[in-house]
Amino acid sequence: MRGRLGGIVLGCTLIGAVLSVSTAATAGPTDDRLQIYELMDRYGVVHDFGTPEEYAALFTPDAEIAVASGQTVAKGHDALVAMAAKDHQRFGGAPTADGKAALIMRHVISNRLVELTGKDAARGSSYVTTLIKTPDNGLAVLSIGRYEDEYVRRGGVWRIAKRRILLDIGDQKPSCFPSF
Repeated sequence: MRGRLGGIVLGCTLIGAVLSVSTAATAGPTDDRLQIYELMDRYGVVHDFGTPEEYAALFTPDAEIAVASGQTVAKGHDALVAMAAKDHQRFGGAPTADGKAALIMRHVISNRLVELTGKDAARGSSYVTTLIKTPDNGLAVLSIGRYEDEYVRRGGVWRIAKRRILLDIGDQKPSCFPSF
């Protein structure tokens, strides 16, 4: 009886070990995608409710944002902070209870796709609809478009390294791009 019980325990242990290895092997890419999806969504929330520093922290220190034509509209931490500050001035609302600026703007991120291209690299795309509240007519669509992104993981955290903004509807002038 003891021999058979020992064999059963050993067999269950081995099966558990195989299942654990199998699960761990598939959990990595799934977890990476989930973290990048959360980064994509957090971008909209932080852009609308966060500080310029929190906005810049979503990106790598050397990140760049470009428009469809390839023209870079922001490169590096300081330019990203300035971009977010400009949006706060342009679309600022009353401060929230915690003292943060609440923009009268909403970035709605949808249709997210992510492709892992390496251990610490990925690319992805998402649709973005940017809504604003205007004093004259209430809600207005500022733009509809798509983000094409490159992501990198540094220090265990996924960040946006490059973003290309492709607009279907909205002002195509680079001077208008901080809001997208």
